[in-house]
Amino acid sequence: MRATGSLLICWRTTIRPLFLHPRSTLLGIASIALGVAVFLAIAIANRGAVESFQNAFSLVTGKADLEVRGHIPEELFPAVLECSGVAAATPLIEAMVILPEQPGESLHLVGLDPFTAKGLIGLHPMMGLQDQEKMTDWLGTENSLAVTPEFLERHGKKPGDLLLLQGPGAPRGMRIAFEAGSDDAAARSGGIAAMDIGAAQEWIGIPGELTSILVKVLHQEEREAVAERLRALMPADVVVEPPARRTKQVRIMLSAFSLNLTALSLVSLMVGIFFVGNTAAAAVVRRRVSIGILRAIGAGRPMITGMILLESGFCGCIGSALGILASPVLAGILAAPVARTVTALYVPVEVLASWPSPAEVAAGLVVGVSAALIAAWIPARQAARVDPTLVLHPGSAPEIFPLPSRPLALAGAGMLLCALLLSLGSLHGGPALLGFAAAFSVIAGFSLMVPSVTSWTANRIRKLAILPHVPGGAVIRLAVEQALRSLHRTAPTIAALAAAVAMTVGISVMIHSFRGSVVAWANRTLTADLFLAPAANELLGLVHTLPEGSEGWWSARPGVAAVGTFHEAEVRTTTGEPVTLGVVSGPARGTLDFLHGEVRKKTGMLNRGEGIAVSESLAQRLHLKSGDQLSLETPSGPLVLPVLDLYRDYTRDRGIALIDEDLYRHAWGVRGIHSLAIEFRKGTSAAQMERDRAAYFTEFGGKESFACYSNRSLKARILEIFNQTFAVTAVLRTISIAVAVGGVMLTLGILVLERTRDIGVLRSMGGSRSQIALIMMAEAVLIGLIASVIGLVSGAVLSLVLTWVINKAFFGWSIDLSYPWLELLLLPLWMTATSLVAGLMPAYRASSIQPATALRME
Repeated sequence: MRATGSLLICWRTTIRPLFLHPRSTLLGIASIALGVAVFLAIAIANRGAVESFQNAFSLVTGKADLEVRGHIPEELFPAVLECSGVAAATPLIEAMVILPEQPGESLHLVGLDPFTAKGLIGLHPMMGLQDQEKMTDWLGTENSLAVTPEFLERHGKKPGDLLLLQGPGAPRGMRIAFEAGSDDAAARSGGIAAMDIGAAQEWIGIPGELTSILVKVLHQEEREAVAERLRALMPADVVVEPPARRTKQVRIMLSAFSLNLTALSLVSLMVGIFFVGNTAAAAVVRRRVSIGILRAIGAGRPMITGMILLESGFCGCIGSALGILASPVLAGILAAPVARTVTALYVPVEVLASWPSPAEVAAGLVVGVSAALIAAWIPARQAARVDPTLVLHPGSAPEIFPLPSRPLALAGAGMLLCALLLSLGSLHGGPALLGFAAAFSVIAGFSLMVPSVTSWTANRIRKLAILPHVPGGAVIRLAVEQALRSLHRTAPTIAALAAAVAMTVGISVMIHSFRGSVVAWANRTLTADLFLAPAANELLGLVHTLPEGSEGWWSARPGVAAVGTFHEAEVRTTTGEPVTLGVVSGPARGTLDFLHGEVRKKTGMLNRGEGIAVSESLAQRLHLKSGDQLSLETPSGPLVLPVLDLYRDYTRDRGIALIDEDLYRHAWGVRGIHSLAIEFRKGTSAAQMERDRAAYFTEFGGKESFACYSNRSLKARILEIFNQTFAVTAVLRTISIAVAVGGVMLTLGILVLERTRDIGVLRSMGGSRSQIALIMMAEAVLIGLIASVIGLVSGAVLSLVLTWVINKAFFGWSIDLSYPWLELLLLPLWMTATSLVAGLMPAYRASSIQPATALRME
């Protein structure tokens, strides 16, 4: 009987009221749902980026136990087959190409040998190997291609159709001769194609060379021993490791990017916590009489606390479920900017929206319900500790929830001190995650100061409103008085809105500062008049080289003063750490932004091959500083180079090291140019530059083969990529503001409910409906104004953490702090106006209250 009675009380006091007062309940649920949806959408997009690479990779590596990867002379392949412990091996050529007729689309091209690949590689052309005609077609035709059924379906193609591909050189028409099958049904990718290895070598421009060899070992327990034997056969810079390690490296590469997006995705949930707390508080206010009666007849504090937490947890479950259902839609919106950013900065991927995985669903439920319970904890404790005699006294609702402003302000100051200590720890050897803890501490610190700041501001406004020349002084005074009496309600709303404003300001300042630093860096380092690269590299990164003879052709032009070249190569340190090398030559490459000056001297040493220049990001990753030595693995053994200095570079967060071209070719023997920088003589006309450019296109394969930028257009392209990189951030920032503004409407609606009796008194004393509405709207303006000011100050502090701590700790970039003053000055205006609009509906509801109903005894 006791259990039945408890369930009945629980139903009547906890669950049923949610359906009787759906509006505030729905906003609380919506806050959780939106926060969970954003969190899961980012998780889906991050997972999709890794899975896109992994699916294509698993199709290629198949059942291999080891992968030999690097610049491999093809004459070493027979030695691999004969190596002790090797059961089977197959050579591969891998390259990325684009589809000119499908802008933004890329294709992972694999050149394979069908004779040795059978039973080892997952990808294969679907043809009977006994069919001599089909095998002849595969081996004897240079433009035969096998593509996956997923690709055919997505692009509306069928076997026999022609497909235009852009690799090195001019676009090339390929015939879809076969469908590509897979031995692994789970490894499906629509962005992969196969062709004969000989044709691939010819097209990609690496005759006599392989990009990888897949190896199957006889006995798994001997895998490491076989790997050591293979390493002894290969040049020193060729990597021999299990295929899964490459996927792991991509995961590590994307980890900082994914963590930043995940942290930002939790911002909207954090802002929503404030409003879920207000929803729980509204439930306490509505049922204060019922709670008082329960307390008066002997209900214990744990029971009251449990009732409020149960209600909030129930809302959290519903909100989490809705967020899970909505996450694929939001993931579809975020997939494109995430894919563009990952492709531009890391590896080519395609990110498709999908349903969250079971683990992600569980994480979403935990995050959503935990947020709801955390938000409801303070209202639940307030309800449990309230004095029944006060609760049952009419008109006392605002006074029953005292807010200890001074202790909260002291706690806020402690959080700001904690943020400083966490920031110092993150910058001086501590975990990079301490930077996010510092950012949270900044927001939490200023949020705890809101009650004190609100009281101080309201008192100053109240004194000014007393002056006779202030228009509407009486309305302003009443609004201020109401705000002070309801500080327990207005303070959390101001804190939530201020947190959203702080994130907006912090992120805006960080992006503005980053943009300014990138522009200044580009102006210093990009000084040539014309920049030239293979067109396919626009989407794929630096994977294809310019035609041989390009540098000499431009150097021979009478109007050209200087030519600079750039080649990018992936090498490893002697300890196995991957390093991106930038191979440079010629004075037209621009000026390096060395951190410690002596630019001319250090540039001369770099050009003479006397050392290596290391970017800030790489120096942080490898724990290097100026004067240290960097030991790199070359085909002939270790190459030890002194670090001339660190320099600014914003092209990649993994970092890059610059080395002279002659030194690189002597050590690695690899040729090729990924891009050219051409500087024309003074006085050369734009028309002459255009004629030279057109002549180059005619000589080397057509305009469509190359991406060609003037100095101005290249800098514009850099800013375009910069904007793409922060597109996801802008979406998340907008969502946070939308959640916060919606909460203003909820809070004012709750205040109307709390002040029903007070409004009735004002109406019975002659107050008009318009005056009541003006009081509510004045309070909405007060909320927006105070939140804007606090948000601006906390956002300015937060921007220091984002710019100088998180960016430095995760990526190693030095960014010069600058503020978008116009945007910051306009923010209080539009935020206050938005709060005013949010207050219109609650003001109308307040003005519609009938005095007789409001003054009825409870």
